[in-house]
Amino acid sequence: MLGNASFEILRVQPSLQIQGGLAVKFYWCRGAMVVLVCGVALAGSLSAQTSRGDSPKAALDQNGFTWTETYEGSGNSTGFFSDINSTAGYAFTKNFSVETGVAYAFLQPTTSKTGTTATSGFEDPHAGVRYAAKGNLLNYATGLTGTFPVASTAKGLSTGEFTYDWTNHVDHAVGVVTPFADIGVGNSISDTRFLHRPYVSLGELAHFEGGVGFDIGDKFNVTMSGYGILPWGTQKIFMRGEMRVPGPVKGGTDLTRDDGLNLGADYQVTRIVDLNAGYSRSVYNSVNTFSFGIGFNVAKLLQARSGD
Repeated sequence: MLGNASFEILRVQPSLQIQGGLAVKFYWCRGAMVVLVCGVALAGSLSAQTSRGDSPKAALDQNGFTWTETYEGSGNSTGFFSDINSTAGYAFTKNFSVETGVAYAFLQPTTSKTGTTATSGFEDPHAGVRYAAKGNLLNYATGLTGTFPVASTAKGLSTGEFTYDWTNHVDHAVGVVTPFADIGVGNSISDTRFLHRPYVSLGELAHFEGGVGFDIGDKFNVTMSGYGILPWGTQKIFMRGEMRVPGPVKGGTDLTRDDGLNLGADYQVTRIVDLNAGYSRSVYNSVNTFSFGIGFNVAKLLQARSGD
């Protein structure tokens, strides 16, 4: 299923809220054009991949060695964020797989109000295990992902502590329509295709998403969903970018709470390349975010070449 990917507005403290519409900058358009040109040039195809933090699929589409490369970007009034994510793993069966990977992030804020500047660097590496099973009534999948604190906390690319996320997913297809629901718990808000945030967080929380997917032909899929993040206890956020005053911002649940709506589209160009685009509306923060992504299934490409 499609996940989330966007900058959302940041509440540094309950009384501070950055507002405004989408800031469309030249570098945003330039990045999107580079991605589209690369996709046409490679002329391959990728079955839709599960990004770090996305809900686990209800079925795995390949066995053996897996390797994917994705480039995703999202932007709104706070700035433009993108990353290149490399993930490798092994699918032992159609039900069970493991994976590990790391992302290299790029951040370009559009305002100095957050106290950040343009920055880039490796984020914390992640590793996960996934189980999926198809049933007569419901398809079920569960995924446990953890990150290892090796990236820079000064740049806001790490919390400096181990983080985890456990997400459960159910769906049931009725013709071309597939209702789905996700529920999970963790101690950090994971980046997904709709919600790339301008910060990394640390604090216990639960997250939810529910919606419906529409299969339009064999290669095109559209999803509509609503999401919610319900934190509890002390929350911390590390702004991505060099801060004027280094260190995390601490606060209560208002710091990381969120809810909103997502609209996404995914087009499988070939078996190796997948394109996606999305729109997210944060109701809690009154922010609109647009996102795009491109993914390459390197393992399938290597398999295809070895079979020639």
